[in-house]
Amino acid sequence: MAKEISLFSGYEQRENRTTNYCLLVLRMLYEENPKFLAEALAGIVGESVADSVGVHFLQQQHTGRSVPDGLIIQKPFGVFIETKNFDWFYDDELERELHDLHASQPALKVLLALSNFETDDLARFENIRHLCETRYGGEIVFSALTFEDFYAALPRARVSRNLADLLLDFRSYLDDAGLFRRWRSRLDVVNCAGSSHVILNGHAYICPAAGGAYAHLHSQYFGMYKDKRVSQVAKITAVVDVDDPRGPTVIRRNTENSTGDLVERALRVRAQFEPTLNPARVFLLDELTETDFRKTTKGGLYGPKRYFDIEHLRVTTTADLAAKLAQRTWETLGGPQDEDE
Repeated sequence: MAKEISLFSGYEQRENRTTNYCLLVLRMLYEENPKFLAEALAGIVGESVADSVGVHFLQQQHTGRSVPDGLIIQKPFGVFIETKNFDWFYDDELERELHDLHASQPALKVLLALSNFETDDLARFENIRHLCETRYGGEIVFSALTFEDFYAALPRARVSRNLADLLLDFRSYLDDAGLFRRWRSRLDVVNCAGSSHVILNGHAYICPAAGGAYAHLHSQYFGMYKDKRVSQVAKITAVVDVDDPRGPTVIRRNTENSTGDLVERALRVRAQFEPTLNPARVFLLDELTETDFRKTTKGGLYGPKRYFDIEHLRVTTTADLAAKLAQRTWETLGGPQDEDE
């Protein structure tokens, strides 16, 4: 049964929640300014779609046998979105949606396949694109894109402050849900001047379970920063929020270890090093590896953390990352940087 999209969707399946949030973001863009939705769809599908969004006000427009003094027109268009949390689309499913889209929607028709694609090779959708051109005479536009592509297409610079904050929350949701592929090649460098003993002895980093400076993006690797250098790196096994009396919650995991094991370890580390911190956010770390990744410019770390995109390093293990970082400085690492939240 169809449901209206809502801030409080009530969906239990993550896939349905993700679809709800994507639609909600698009709706809020439209409600703030139809041009924002047009800009987003142009980035997602192409400029041909953008012209169909919003009401058009025209004057002295030939309409066939008449020339009205003024016209107010809303061009019809329909968009179907098929969302997958994992990369497992099937042609027969998409072909059924093409059929229904063509039968039920007037004028411009768009089918989006939105997923956490593990590869940029989307050649397997050539059959779907071919059907759009042949069976449906080019009347359906098909686009397969990642959640990164979807988010990147959203106009974020010119929207209101409230909507900009919501878009950041949306980005955090996609990131925390593992729907951004970038987390696998992200190094989270954290200022550990006052907590290096916890990392070295407990293989964990502990901070308040709060937003702002403590709201870290989902990352594969953790870097311990102190005295203008990262001296230790490790994989982040999981992130666990410990909140008495409500209990612990695993909010991110990069491992197949059971929830019980992760919770037990987080509780033990919190009790040993930060027993009075409540609620506490515990980053559980894998084996530490020594490195020498230095900041050579003046001043220390601006803010409590900084992210580095290390995809171009083609890292295979933590030891491999440590070795490659030791050959570079912050300024010579290269590669794109994530936004600091």
